[in-house]
Amino acid sequence: MHSVRLWVMLALLSPVWGLAGCTSEAESEAWQRVGADEFADAVENETEAFLLDTRTQPEWEQDGHLSNATLIPHDELEQRDDELPEDKSITILLYCRSGNRSQQAAQTLLDLGFTNIIELNTGINGWKDAGYPVEYGS
Repeated sequence: MHSVRLWVMLALLSPVWGLAGCTSEAESEAWQRVGADEFADAVENETEAFLLDTRTQPEWEQDGHLSNATLIPHDELEQRDDELPEDKSITILLYCRSGNRSQQAAQTLLDLGFTNIIELNTGINGWKDAGYPVEYGS
């Protein structure tokens, strides 16, 4: 009888234990990943935001970039942190080509102490596909 009670308790508690490590994707990410429309809204409405392009110089020149963006390749952020805002709470609007490098950059920015990051999950490719403008040249 004792072993039956033990099995019943285990059966009842196992779903609860399984939930202990579960979090939603939104809770586990420390920055916002948004599509082109929401990113465009942020660019327009977050007037004090720092707009950061994390691609390479040739991509910046050949594929275009958002107006008023600052170019710091994702793998140079730590070395060039003096080019980032001093205020770690300022909104950083972040993008790359397709949304991969910007994720790495977002994590680096978090490691550097920044707390308000909005990342374009489609990258500049999705931005242009959605019909939003870019500038060309250096």
